[in-house]
Amino acid sequence: MSEMADQGGMMKYEKVQFFFRKHWTNFLKMLVLNLTLILIALLAILIIGMVITAFRIMMLYAFFGFLVIILLLFVINISAAQMFNFFFNVVIVTNNRIIITKKTVFLKNDNDAIDLTKIQDIGVVAHGIFSNYLNYGTLVISLSTATPPIEIPNTPNPHYYLEQMNRVKRENILERQERRGAGAQSSRQDTPSDYLRDINNLEYNP
Repeated sequence: MSEMADQGGMMKYEKVQFFFRKHWTNFLKMLVLNLTLILIALLAILIIGMVITAFRIMMLYAFFGFLVIILLLFVINISAAQMFNFFFNVVIVTNNRIIITKKTVFLKNDNDAIDLTKIQDIGVVAHGIFSNYLNYGTLVISLSTATPPIEIPNTPNPHYYLEQMNRVKRENILERQERRGAGAQSSRQDTPSDYLRDINNLEYNP
Protein backbone atom coordinates (compact mmCIF):
# COMPACT_ATOMS: atom_id res chain seq x y z
CA MET A 1 0.00 0.00 0.00
CA SER A 2 1.02 3.60 -0.36
CA GLU A 3 2.87 5.51 2.34
CA MET A 4 0.58 7.39 4.67
CA ALA A 5 1.06 10.76 6.32
CA ASP A 6 1.14 11.26 10.05
CA GLN A 7 -2.47 11.04 11.27
CA GLY A 8 -4.16 8.98 13.93
CA GLY A 9 -0.83 7.74 15.31
CA MET A 10 0.63 6.89 11.88
CA MET A 11 4.21 7.84 11.07
CA LYS A 12 5.00 9.57 7.79
CA TYR A 13 6.84 6.67 6.15
CA GLU A 14 4.87 3.87 7.74
CA LYS A 15 3.14 1.42 5.39
CA VAL A 16 -0.21 -0.12 6.28
CA GLN A 17 -0.23 -3.89 5.76
CA PHE A 18 -3.83 -4.59 6.74
CA PHE A 19 -6.54 -3.59 9.23
CA PHE A 20 -9.68 -5.08 10.74
CA ARG A 21 -12.61 -4.25 12.98
CA LYS A 22 -14.41 -6.31 15.56
CA HIS A 23 -16.55 -9.26 14.52
CA TRP A 24 -20.01 -8.51 13.15
CA THR A 25 -21.60 -10.17 16.20
CA ASN A 26 -20.40 -7.19 18.24
CA PHE A 27 -22.37 -4.90 15.91
CA LEU A 28 -25.37 -7.22 16.22
CA LYS A 29 -25.23 -6.99 20.01
CA MET A 30 -25.27 -3.19 19.83
CA LEU A 31 -28.15 -3.32 17.36
CA VAL A 32 -30.24 -5.56 19.63
CA LEU A 33 -29.43 -3.35 22.61
CA ASN A 34 -30.42 -0.21 20.71
CA LEU A 35 -33.69 -1.75 19.53
CA THR A 36 -34.47 -2.79 23.10
CA LEU A 37 -33.75 0.73 24.30
CA ILE A 38 -36.01 2.19 21.62
CA LEU A 39 -38.83 -0.21 22.51
CA ILE A 40 -38.52 0.68 26.20
CA ALA A 41 -38.64 4.40 25.33
CA LEU A 42 -41.74 3.91 23.15
CA LEU A 43 -43.40 1.86 25.87
CA ALA A 44 -42.68 4.57 28.44
CA ILE A 45 -44.10 7.22 26.10
CA LEU A 46 -47.23 5.11 25.55
CA ILE A 47 -47.81 4.60 29.27
CA ILE A 48 -47.28 8.28 30.10
CA GLY A 49 -49.57 9.26 27.23
CA MET A 50 -52.31 6.92 28.47
CA VAL A 51 -52.04 8.34 32.00
CA ILE A 52 -52.24 11.94 30.76
CA THR A 53 -55.18 11.11 28.49
CA ALA A 54 -57.03 9.39 31.33
CA PHE A 55 -56.76 12.38 33.66
CA ARG A 56 -57.41 14.89 30.84
CA ILE A 57 -55.11 17.53 32.28
CA MET A 58 -54.52 20.07 29.51
CA MET A 59 -51.40 21.51 31.10
CA LEU A 60 -49.64 18.15 30.85
CA TYR A 61 -50.14 17.80 27.09
CA ALA A 62 -47.41 20.34 26.34
CA PHE A 63 -45.15 18.70 28.89
CA PHE A 64 -45.83 15.31 27.31
CA GLY A 65 -44.91 16.58 23.83
CA PHE A 66 -41.68 18.10 25.15
CA LEU A 67 -40.87 14.86 27.00
CA VAL A 68 -41.44 12.77 23.86
CA ILE A 69 -39.09 14.96 21.80
CA ILE A 70 -36.32 14.90 24.44
CA LEU A 71 -36.61 11.14 24.97
CA LEU A 72 -36.57 10.32 21.25
CA LEU A 73 -33.58 12.60 20.59
CA PHE A 74 -31.69 11.02 23.48
CA VAL A 75 -32.36 7.46 22.31
CA ILE A 76 -31.55 8.24 18.68
CA ASN A 77 -28.27 9.98 19.59
CA ILE A 78 -27.16 7.14 21.87
CA SER A 79 -28.03 4.52 19.24
CA ALA A 80 -26.29 6.40 16.42
CA ALA A 81 -23.20 7.00 18.55
CA GLN A 82 -22.86 3.31 19.35
CA MET A 83 -23.25 2.41 15.68
CA PHE A 84 -20.50 4.84 14.67
CA ASN A 85 -18.24 3.57 17.45
CA PHE A 86 -18.19 0.13 15.82
CA PHE A 87 -16.65 1.57 12.65
CA PHE A 88 -14.26 3.91 14.50
CA ASN A 89 -12.58 1.14 16.54
CA VAL A 90 -9.99 -0.34 14.18
CA VAL A 91 -6.82 -2.40 14.56
CA ILE A 92 -4.17 -1.27 12.04
CA VAL A 93 -1.05 -3.36 11.37
CA THR A 94 1.84 -1.55 9.69
CA ASN A 95 5.34 -2.68 8.80
CA ASN A 96 6.56 -1.39 12.18
CA ARG A 97 3.68 -1.44 14.67
CA ILE A 98 0.24 -2.64 15.65
CA ILE A 99 -2.03 0.35 16.29
CA ILE A 100 -5.25 -0.20 18.28
CA THR A 101 -7.62 2.73 17.92
CA LYS A 102 -10.37 3.27 20.48
CA LYS A 103 -12.63 6.10 19.40
CA THR A 104 -16.10 7.36 20.13
CA VAL A 105 -18.00 10.16 18.44
CA PHE A 106 -17.49 12.72 21.21
CA LEU A 107 -15.74 11.43 24.32
CA LYS A 108 -12.71 9.28 23.43
CA ASN A 109 -9.90 9.21 20.88
CA ASP A 110 -7.22 6.80 22.10
CA ASN A 111 -4.44 5.06 20.18
CA ASP A 112 -2.34 2.21 21.58
CA ALA A 113 0.77 1.27 19.59
CA ILE A 114 2.80 -1.95 19.93
CA ASP A 115 6.21 -2.09 18.27
CA LEU A 116 6.77 -5.31 16.36
CA THR A 117 10.26 -5.57 17.88
CA LYS A 118 8.71 -5.88 21.38
CA ILE A 119 6.32 -8.72 20.47
CA GLN A 120 7.46 -12.07 21.79
CA ASP A 121 4.50 -14.23 20.80
CA ILE A 122 0.97 -13.98 19.37
CA GLY A 123 -1.77 -16.48 20.19
CA VAL A 124 -5.49 -17.05 19.71
CA VAL A 125 -8.09 -17.84 22.38
CA ALA A 126 -11.44 -19.04 21.01
CA HIS A 127 -13.61 -20.84 23.56
CA GLY A 128 -17.22 -21.84 23.17
CA ILE A 129 -19.52 -23.08 20.44
CA PHE A 130 -20.51 -19.66 19.12
CA SER A 131 -16.97 -18.30 18.86
CA ASN A 132 -15.75 -21.33 16.95
CA TYR A 133 -18.84 -21.70 14.78
CA LEU A 134 -19.02 -17.98 13.92
CA ASN A 135 -15.21 -17.78 13.65
CA TYR A 136 -14.17 -15.09 16.10
CA GLY A 137 -11.90 -15.02 19.13
CA THR A 138 -9.31 -13.06 21.10
CA LEU A 139 -5.82 -12.27 19.85
CA VAL A 140 -3.33 -12.40 22.74
CA ILE A 141 -0.08 -10.49 22.16
CA SER A 142 2.72 -11.33 24.59
CA LEU A 143 5.47 -8.73 24.91
CA SER A 144 9.14 -9.22 25.67
CA THR A 145 8.84 -6.84 28.62
CA ALA A 146 7.30 -7.63 32.01
CA THR A 147 3.98 -6.03 31.06
CA PRO A 148 0.90 -8.31 30.90
CA PRO A 149 -0.26 -9.57 27.49
CA ILE A 150 -2.44 -7.32 25.36
CA GLU A 151 -5.77 -8.80 24.27
CA ILE A 152 -7.79 -7.85 21.19
CA PRO A 153 -11.26 -9.36 21.75
CA ASN A 154 -13.93 -10.08 19.14
CA THR A 155 -11.37 -10.49 16.35
CA PRO A 156 -12.93 -11.88 13.15
CA ASN A 157 -11.19 -14.90 11.62
CA PRO A 158 -8.50 -14.77 14.34
CA HIS A 159 -6.29 -17.55 12.96
CA TYR A 160 -6.02 -15.76 9.62
CA TYR A 161 -4.97 -12.50 11.26
CA LEU A 162 -2.60 -14.43 13.52
CA GLU A 163 -0.78 -15.71 10.43
CA GLN A 164 -0.79 -12.25 8.87
CA MET A 165 0.70 -10.66 12.00
CA ASN A 166 3.38 -13.32 12.16
CA ARG A 167 4.16 -12.69 8.48
CA VAL A 168 4.52 -8.94 9.05
CA LYS A 169 6.69 -9.62 12.10
CA ARG A 170 9.00 -11.91 10.09
CA GLU A 171 9.28 -9.33 7.31
CA ASN A 172 10.13 -6.68 9.89
CA ILE A 173 12.90 -8.88 11.32
CA LEU A 174 14.34 -9.56 7.84
CA GLU A 175 14.20 -5.86 6.98
CA ARG A 176 16.09 -4.90 10.14
CA GLN A 177 18.69 -7.62 9.49
CA GLU A 178 19.21 -6.34 5.95
CA ARG A 179 19.64 -2.79 7.22
CA ARG A 180 22.18 -3.92 9.81
CA GLY A 181 24.04 -5.96 7.19
CA ALA A 182 24.11 -3.05 4.76
CA GLY A 183 25.33 -0.72 7.50
CA ALA A 184 28.11 -3.10 8.55
CA GLN A 185 29.20 -3.59 4.93
CA SER A 186 29.26 0.17 4.38
CA SER A 187 31.37 0.71 7.50
CA ARG A 188 33.82 -1.96 6.35
CA GLN A 189 34.15 -0.28 2.97
CA ASP A 190 34.69 3.15 4.53
CA THR A 191 37.39 1.88 6.92
CA PRO A 192 40.73 1.15 5.12
CA SER A 193 42.39 -2.14 5.91
CA ASP A 194 45.82 -2.39 7.55
CA TYR A 195 47.35 -3.46 4.21
CA LEU A 196 46.09 -0.34 2.41
CA ARG A 197 47.23 1.82 5.29
CA ASP A 198 50.76 0.37 5.01
CA ILE A 199 50.80 0.98 1.24
CA ASN A 200 49.82 4.61 1.78
CA ASN A 201 52.58 5.05 4.35
CA LEU A 202 55.13 3.64 1.90
CA GLU A 203 53.98 6.00 -0.86
CA TYR A 204 54.18 9.11 1.26
CA ASN A 205 57.27 8.09 3.34
CA PRO A 206 60.00 6.95 0.88
